[in-house]
Order: sequence, then C-alpha cells, then structure tokens
Amino acid sequence: MGRSLALALYMTAAARGGPGPEPARPPRPEGRLVWLHAGADSTSASVAQLAQRLVQEDATLSLLISAEDAPPHLKGFPGGARADLLPPDRLACLRPFLDHWCPDLLILVGASLPPALIVECHDRAIPLVLADFQMTAAAASAWRWRRGMARSLLGRFRRILARESDSAERLRRMAGRNVAVETAGRIEETTEPLHANEAERASLAELLHARPVWLAAACPEAEEEVVLAAQAHAMRFAHRLLLILVPTDPGRAGPLAERVARENWLVALRAREEEPEAAVQVFIAEGMAELGLWYRLAPVTYMGGTLTQRGAGRNPFEPAALGSAILHGPHPGPYPSAYARLAAAGATRQVESAAQLATAVADLIAPDKAATLAHNAWAISSGGAEVAEHVVEVILDTLGSGGGKAVA
Repeated sequence: MGRSLALALYMTAAARGGPGPEPARPPRPEGRLVWLHAGADSTSASVAQLAQRLVQEDATLSLLISAEDAPPHLKGFPGGARADLLPPDRLACLRPFLDHWCPDLLILVGASLPPALIVECHDRAIPLVLADFQMTAAAASAWRWRRGMARSLLGRFRRILARESDSAERLRRMAGRNVAVETAGRIEETTEPLHANEAERASLAELLHARPVWLAAACPEAEEEVVLAAQAHAMRFAHRLLLILVPTDPGRAGPLAERVARENWLVALRAREEEPEAAVQVFIAEGMAELGLWYRLAPVTYMGGTLTQRGAGRNPFEPAALGSAILHGPHPGPYPSAYARLAAAGATRQVESAAQLATAVADLIAPDKAATLAHNAWAISSGGAEVAEHVVEVILDTLGSGGGKAVA
C-alpha cells in the first residue's frame, strides 16, 4: 500500500482529543468473533441474510453487528449476535471499542470507508474485507484529489467485493494492481425457502391436477371481501379456479369458512382436514406454518395487507424464492426495499384497488404471464442468495488464512 500525506494528516487529527464517556457494552463472547458493519447504502435485511448464512456454514462463530447512526436492531439476525454502535472515527473512541470486542475479522458492508477504523484495524492485524461496495462515478470524482489516501486505505483490505463491474473497474484504477478487487454482485434482501412436507405437496399437486390456483397469503379481515370478489371475477374466465386463502388471524379460518359457505361458495377448511377437491372454489388454511406448502402449489400469490394502510405482513421474497408470481398493493409495510427490488426486476405486479386486483388475478391465471413474473422473482431471489454465499466463502477463507485473535 502506498503512503499518503492526506491520510497521515487525517490520522493526526483523529489522534487528537481524549476518550468520551464509554457506553455500556455486553460482554465479548468466547471464541472467534466476526464483525459485520452495516455501512452506507446497505440494508439491515441484507446484512442479516449474510449473518444467517455465515453461522449456517460455521456455527462456532460469534457475530458483532454495528451500524453508524444507532445500534442496529437484531431482528432477523442469528440468536446470540451482539449489537453495538460504531464509535466516531477518532482513535480515543475506537481503541476502547476494539479492546473490548477484539474481533477476528471486520467486514464493511456498503459504501463506508472510515479511515481511522481501517488503519487501526490493519495495525492490529485484524483482517479487513469490503463487501457489497459501489463506487459510483460521482464517488470516484469526489476521491479525485485524495487518490493517494484512497489507494492507501483500499490497500489494507484482504478482499474487495464490488457490487457491479463499473464499480470494480473504478476501484481497480484507484487501488492499484496489487489489491484484490472482484465483481461479486449485490447482497440482495431475500429469505431462505420456507419448508414444506414434500409428500403432502405431491399429494395435493396430484389432487389439483392442472387446475389454476392462486393464493392470498396473510390476508387481513379488511381484505377478505376484496379477495373473494377477485376470485368471483376471475372464475368468469376460469371456472375451475381455486383460491387458497390464509387469514392473518388463524382464529378467522372457521368463521370465515362458515360465512363463505353461507354466500354459496363451495368451501373446504384445512382445520377440518378437508381437501381442495375438484368442486371446491375456496380452500381456507389457518396459520402461517404451512405457507411454504401453499407458495409451492400456487403459481400466483397476492400478498395480504398491501391494499390497506396497515401494511404487509409477509416478506415478498418468501413466494419469490419458491417461484410464485407476486401481486401486491401500494403499501409494502416493513418491506419497502424488498418490493422495490422485485419491482425493478419485473418480478411483481402492483395493483391500486379492489377492481385492479380482480383484473390482475384474471390476467395472471394465464400460465405464460404468471411464469414470466415468477421466473423474474426466482432469479433475483436466487441471485441474491448466491452473492451472499460467495461473500460467506470469502469470509471463511480470510478467517482461515489470516491469523485470528480469538479470546478463549
């Protein structure tokens, strides 16, 4: 790595001042500790997926998760993960943090390059990996007058994984030939495919034969009427169409089945061990435990809760990972980035009203139209998973090759 006057001046400034109040921190876990930092332009969900895959590969690892503005929430992260706020980029603040956690590896996820942290970790022989990094043309231009500083910082990383080829090329020009830069792709927010009993799936698939099927997953009571109206409309074009309806509240399944039957629908209730036989028009299942089964059977899934202000209850990557085309309303709830990425890939269809939902269901019962959405959804889901798997391979390879400092 080259010397940099700008970095030397930065480090001189970072060394000034004494430590501030030391926050309370949980104890460091025993064994090897991998530190994942969610930097700029990263999402908690994508970092959580990376964390989950990492412990699946090596359950002996402990994880520290940090962010820049506030200690991260650990929803979606492996049990036992610790959370902390990244200190200001001053040595008096960083050194107590590093003394406490003593990480064996730091992975910076996203577009953050805190200079004092990078230099201090490198001086302590803590291996550094930069992942999911995007160097835009504007960012490269901003580094124009500090190219020596950028080269010196990037030269301290064992591996640099760029989000796309243009970023990789800009990083190579900035970092020099001796730095390992590769195009790895974006760590997409996705989920592991939900489990299903294969024998039961095969049995139900045989029972359904070639019937068109759609699923309303996690449907709130406020949308039941809308979903049934969509089923009635779509049946004018496909009279054998089956709706699998999973209420948000499992307690609604029985009363809903009774109400639907009173309205002259032919209904079957999963809780009574009834089957979706040829004449059944609405099949009502209770609870979310079997969603993996219904996603596999339904070529089209409407994400319940997205037409109402209360928002969505399920992650759209659940059906995406299992090849079901996705319909949704304008309210993504806690999954705005997931819906945005799937929409950008042509993997979803958004509807704005009950009438549009009915039209969309009728349109997507055509197998070729549903298949296009489903393929795009599966492609982005599996692609994001492959990127995360590759980053995990890099992490484990770096841990194996670079002297860790595990606390016994």
